[in-house]
Amino acid sequence: MIDLGTLPAPAIEQFVKVTTALSTEYDLDQLLEAILSGARSLTGAGMGRVYVLDNTKRFLHLELQQDRQGGVQRTKAPPIPLIQNGRPNNSDICAYCAFSGALKKVDDVYKYTGFEFADLYADDRGRGEQTRSLLVVPLRNHEEVTIGVLQLTNRRDGDEDAIVFFPDELDELISAFASQAAVALNNVHLIEENRHLINVLDTTNRKLESENRQLRDKIENQYRFSNIVGAAKSMAQVFELMGKVLNTDATVLLGGETGTGKELIARAIHYNSRRKTKEFVAQNCAALPETLLESELFGYKAGAFSGAKSDKKGLFDAAHGGTLLLDEIGDMPLNLQAKLLRVLQEGEIRPLGALEGRKVDVRVVAATHMDLQEKIRAGEFREDLYYRLCVFPIVLPPLRERGEDLPALMQHFLQEYSERYGKTIGGFSPAAVEALMGHDFPGNIRELRNIIERAVLLADSEGTILPDHLPAEITGKINDTPHDGPAALAPLGEGGLRDAVGDYEAAVILRTLEEFEWNQTRAAAELKISRRTLIEKMQKYDLRRNRAGPLKSAAS
Repeated sequence: MIDLGTLPAPAIEQFVKVTTALSTEYDLDQLLEAILSGARSLTGAGMGRVYVLDNTKRFLHLELQQDRQGGVQRTKAPPIPLIQNGRPNNSDICAYCAFSGALKKVDDVYKYTGFEFADLYADDRGRGEQTRSLLVVPLRNHEEVTIGVLQLTNRRDGDEDAIVFFPDELDELISAFASQAAVALNNVHLIEENRHLINVLDTTNRKLESENRQLRDKIENQYRFSNIVGAAKSMAQVFELMGKVLNTDATVLLGGETGTGKELIARAIHYNSRRKTKEFVAQNCAALPETLLESELFGYKAGAFSGAKSDKKGLFDAAHGGTLLLDEIGDMPLNLQAKLLRVLQEGEIRPLGALEGRKVDVRVVAATHMDLQEKIRAGEFREDLYYRLCVFPIVLPPLRERGEDLPALMQHFLQEYSERYGKTIGGFSPAAVEALMGHDFPGNIRELRNIIERAVLLADSEGTILPDHLPAEITGKINDTPHDGPAALAPLGEGGLRDAVGDYEAAVILRTLEEFEWNQTRAAAELKISRRTLIEKMQKYDLRRNRAGPLKSAAS
């Protein structure tokens, strides 16, 4: 602890004045100037420099220097390394003071041989002056960590303006000042760092808000009614019912076969309603055993069961203000059905282990492929819960009843998976379309989606979806009915499937070329392939005008 009590009153007054100036300065450049000016004022130094330790704690960097007239220079100088050849740099007086934390004085640098002063000699030659007395003081903060160094030179005699040495009486004063300066410098660094972190955080938050807004807009756009494929009359009735229930809190029960798109409709209801800014949460009631499903839905308190070390909020809490989809509601255990009924009636949940319930604002959409009334008769579903769920029922039609939607759905999934897997698929061959249109799709839209994904993976880029890219249970139906033209495939010959597919492709291309009078551009557009690809296939199958048809050998 430095004791200033032995100093004369004028020195203490000057010390208080300059240190007070430091405590009110928050600009780094201005603070460095104030530190150097204050140190020169207290010591009578003609010139001074401030070095600051960089973030690596390996180099001292010259930040500022002042001449006798108080002129400020921010010229760049080589950094002073604290370590040289794996050892402390004791040849440089500034590095030595930074390491030792001790003040160091030299009465005449041109006669002192303990340190290397080449930088001072070079500076003297440039200024046409000569450095004599030297005082170097480490800047050590409140944690006694060196953060920089003050270098003061050529103390002047006030009367004769002659250069004199720095007396020992100044050691305590300048050391106390250096401590205050280090604390002020440390505080400004912290303020600068905090300001930088605040700016980074603000920029990050604004970026996240923008990304969240864009993501939400993208999701909302994805689930707009106009973006849901469905031109069939049965789907028009579904859209009409959805429109009537959107901005209400009525519970919706979605029915229909597996794979008809119940979750898609549930999301569309949410993202087109006034709840769209809150969360949409989905839970499959058949995916978890009863105890796990209960804790997942309602949450639990710490100690409610073995392993419950802390409170956990459930999906009703997560969906507060938004929508909760309970998929496969027909598989929910009877005990949980009673708890769900209470939520629907009272708008209140009670987590496992809790003594009291709490209110939640959640719009429930339930979905099932089962006949819930049949389950009621079998004693497997509560009748009172059924009537609470079935406030507004919407039944989704199976795909086999939406024949006019099938081509649009096929094209939609083709585009989706072509983009996902980086392929350019020209469309479906006529035989592939016929096979798909003739399938009854017991798995509905989910089955169609999986079929198209597999076909895209099997098909060649720049090609088309062919019958051999489809499952056998679909293509097998082509031969059940008579066909005209290329779709009527002859029995496989010695070449097997490869030749048969080649013959079919060649026949389709030939028929299309003849249809458009051998206009390659129009034929390629009809086949949904590039003109270059068409020409390559014409060469492959030796297709030429006025030729009876493709050579059998060309397909092999």
